[in-house]
Amino acid sequence: MREVTPPVKRVLEIISEKGASSWLNALPLKAQGFALNKTEFTDALNLRYFRELRGLRSDCPCGQKFTVTHALNCKRGGFVHMRHDSIRDLLAKLLSRVQNDVETEPQLLPTPEETASENTADGARLDIRARGFWRNGQHAFFDVRVFNPLSATSLKSSLKLCYSNQEREKKRAYNNRVMQNEGGTFTPLVFTVFGTASRECSNFLKTLSMKLDTKTEDKNEDAICWLRCKLSFLCIKHLGMCPSQKPRQLMQHIALTSRIIKGQNY
Repeated sequence: MREVTPPVKRVLEIISEKGASSWLNALPLKAQGFALNKTEFTDALNLRYFRELRGLRSDCPCGQKFTVTHALNCKRGGFVHMRHDSIRDLLAKLLSRVQNDVETEPQLLPTPEETASENTADGARLDIRARGFWRNGQHAFFDVRVFNPLSATSLKSSLKLCYSNQEREKKRAYNNRVMQNEGGTFTPLVFTVFGTASRECSNFLKTLSMKLDTKTEDKNEDAICWLRCKLSFLCIKHLGMCPSQKPRQLMQHIALTSRIIKGQNY
């Protein structure tokens, strides 16, 4: 019997998490974004069980050897940022349904030198601010992080420890600054590239689904299932986007992104 490799063990651990299989149990409703084409579905299944994808190129445009793990980490081409921003925008949109004062990428107040926070830079921003989410009248700040649990660094630790490390890193950077300067709360929203969530993020999703439930006639179980399914499909589509891009399409996207960043005409 072939020995199970660490990446395969990790994906088997991931698919047992809540929300990891939501996309397999959902009806293919295009209006809800729950539909995948043949290529997306095939790639999603192969990535789910860490199987080899066909037609992958040997080298990445960044110069590194191209593998599935590298594709999920490489920031060249903007796919990693697109994955992060799509989750942020979805959660901000849902928060705006249940809270009146919601802001995307709010700028934090300047921090005094004595503030015990790693990120003290002027103009620092978090992903979302929502007044009254945890407590009436109080600002609640959220910051999204999507990490690859199949990376070499992540495979050295358990999945639970990976979640905790990602949450602690975010809190070291922003928690004290938000509490002392903004008088608010800070919650890191940590997801894997497969759509599973950390403990604090899961608590946030449960609370958000309860608030959404008060706006509709659906039961809370339906609301949390819909939310997990929505996030699952969002991550699955971006999960297959990086490794499945054809070389010509990828190079055109990178060139276009570079021109936009440099402010050149195209």
